Amino acid sequence: MTEEESKLLLGASRKGDTEIRKVKFPSLKPLEESDERDPNITHIDDIFIDVSVELGQGELSVRELLALEEGSVIKLDRVIGESVDVNLNRQKFAKGEVIVVNEEFNVRINTINLVRNLKLSEGMI
Repeated sequence: MTEEESKLLLGASRKGDTEIRKVKFPSLKPLEESDERDPNITHIDDIFIDVSVELGQGELSVRELLALEEGSVIKLDRVIGESVDVNLNRQKFAKGEVIVVNEEFNVRINTINLVRNLKLSEGMI
């Protein structure tokens, strides 16, 4: 857009009413990286993250949902042995497998999303 077009757009059709200039910012310099990092991260010890494991998904009609009772079985879209999704704050973080340790269900992490600057669900390997 030319300067004249800009003036017309801003409603200053007479010469000299508005001064329009390009903005000049100082050049940015990269930060110098330091090898000295604070190994003490205790300041984040009290931050909690919601961790959930998704075994699978299924669809139910409202009629089927209302008919559920104790002992009902819901069919999921995964088979036994297939990996499960590990979510952090409702976003995919990793894939894992369900294991039993001392009679308790646990999840062993097999793959972690290592891609940065993408949604967590886009970087699964």
